[in-house]
Amino acid sequence: MSRITVQSLSKSYGGEAVFSDVAFEVTAGMRLALTGPNGCGKSTLLKVLAGEIEPDLGQVTLSKGARVGYVAQEMVGDVLDKQLLPWVLSALPSWNEFWEQWEQAITDDDNAQIEKLAHRQAEFEELYGYNPDHKARAILTGLGFDDDDLYKRLEELSGGWRERAKLARVLLQGADILLLDEPTNHLDLEAVEWLEEYLLGFRGALAFVVHDRIFLNRVGTHVLFLGSGKPVFRKGSFDEFLVWDQENAEQRQKDAAKLSARIDNEYKYINKFRVKARKAAQAQSKLKKVVKLEDELNLIKQAQANSHRGKNLTFRLPTPRRGDKVPVAAVDLEFEYEGGVSVWPKLDFQLFRGKKVALVAPNGAGKSTLLKLVTGDLKPSGGHVTIGSGTDVGYFSQHQHEILNLDNTAIGEIRRLSDPKLTEEQVMSVLGLFLLGESFFHRKVKGLSGGEKSRLLLASLFLARANFLILDEPTNHLDIETREGLIRALKDYEGTLFFVAHDRYLLNEVAEEIWALDSDGITQHLGGFKSYYEKSKEEAACKVNPEACVVEVSKEKRKLTKDEKRREAEERNRLYRELRPLKKEYDKLESNLEKALEEQAELEDRMNDPATYEKPEQALKLNSAYKEASEWAETLMEQMAVLEERMEAITVEVGDE
Repeated sequence: MSRITVQSLSKSYGGEAVFSDVAFEVTAGMRLALTGPNGCGKSTLLKVLAGEIEPDLGQVTLSKGARVGYVAQEMVGDVLDKQLLPWVLSALPSWNEFWEQWEQAITDDDNAQIEKLAHRQAEFEELYGYNPDHKARAILTGLGFDDDDLYKRLEELSGGWRERAKLARVLLQGADILLLDEPTNHLDLEAVEWLEEYLLGFRGALAFVVHDRIFLNRVGTHVLFLGSGKPVFRKGSFDEFLVWDQENAEQRQKDAAKLSARIDNEYKYINKFRVKARKAAQAQSKLKKVVKLEDELNLIKQAQANSHRGKNLTFRLPTPRRGDKVPVAAVDLEFEYEGGVSVWPKLDFQLFRGKKVALVAPNGAGKSTLLKLVTGDLKPSGGHVTIGSGTDVGYFSQHQHEILNLDNTAIGEIRRLSDPKLTEEQVMSVLGLFLLGESFFHRKVKGLSGGEKSRLLLASLFLARANFLILDEPTNHLDIETREGLIRALKDYEGTLFFVAHDRYLLNEVAEEIWALDSDGITQHLGGFKSYYEKSKEEAACKVNPEACVVEVSKEKRKLTKDEKRREAEERNRLYRELRPLKKEYDKLESNLEKALEEQAELEDRMNDPATYEKPEQALKLNSAYKEASEWAETLMEQMAVLEERMEAITVEVGDE
């Protein structure tokens, strides 16, 4: 039976305790979620359990003969020359030697050896399955790899896909004890769900670190909370742990209030009678009693200070200036990598002011590429994407090195990314707001953790006061407390939001619309993530089993009379007559919008030419012309939006007939 037993475990670095006095036991079927704020030692504890590093004190005992699965951090050297599928399969013992011995035993007619090898074969199949190649392919497919990827060299894979490959190799090994550190990072929604299902069926002992709240609650059967006081081990989900901790905190608060009131009353008696001879002895006795009560109160206050919720990131994004009605619009937008075809067909969309839109698609579908086209970090291969003249863009990239200067200090970097008019006090106070206080000011950015770099980027967005935020996986590297602080801020944000995320809790709480990006382009889904998600699941199930989706028709409808059929036909023709001129008008507006956007692009090129500003009068004329073109484009978009609503209403009416 697989088992991890931990006794009085402690680990320090540089004289500072990472964690201390950790004790717990995990047996087969238990799935332990290691939780707590960033820096509390979750990943360090996993490394100790895996035998990667030694603890300072205490002991880790694994059940005898247990196979431990742990994803190593680095993939370097000769490994990168190997092909994906063969490398994943190489985690298993080779069958070649076994079959050579089997053939030799048959040749020698050695029954004793044949029986011995038969037992070994049964052991192999019990441990690794009857068809390891099939199992490896199933795991790689579940984690998002295509058949075309299976024989790619690992060097050809990006960092995120290498992480998936390492995870696949560990899962294939069929460990008795599985240790996973942030396995959902780099996974898209489908792969996260596949991993959840896989782990729910895992029979061994599992300890994992993850900051995806839905994953935590769905997979975890127990919680170990580190940081902010004595480690706590509890049975139940993470949400159940939070309820328990909140109830404890409330009870401590009530106990502290009662003790404080009692101490105050005792002091009133002491102060009143300590100078009176008859009562002095009683007063002295009460004073000793009060000292004990104060010690008890201090213990409660210490427990309150060591609450099992770390420092919360609590902020509200400043109210931005009112921007354009359409912060961004795209017409016939295309992008192709060198020598390739367009990532998606021509895209046409308008994002209206104040909307909070999540862009969803499998990894590799071009989500981040589209965001970079909107920010201007990439140039389109065809068509246009236009940012409104009154739109201030703030951008958060999951690839922090694309924005941050790693050799700068934290305070130097926030100054570089912020308005130069900000005072030193303003900059420092905002860094403190994002839990990057004085001790972080002069640290090099490259020395910050992933979560600290993310908070630095969030601080820069706070100072930017943008009215249009573009966020690419903003919750990566953030602990749960920080994620929830960010989610609260985004829910209250008064500007426009366009974001990519695989964090389902963020998607559920913030997204008002879902734009699904695939090989057909963008499909807009009004309503939140939950309704989109349920609908997409139904559609996927229908593709697998179409018969299950056949809707039963109730009783046969009553046959219509000739007059009823005639009236229906007349009404339908009337609606089509209404629709025809609207479509014609819409096509005309769309053609004009394309011209307006082309004019804007041409004017932008001229305005970006330094020679233009050698003649101030010419520069003023260009600016004026650009403003007119922008206003014209916005007017056209507004008119098109009105027409779209009218046409949609008529189309629905026609469909109901």
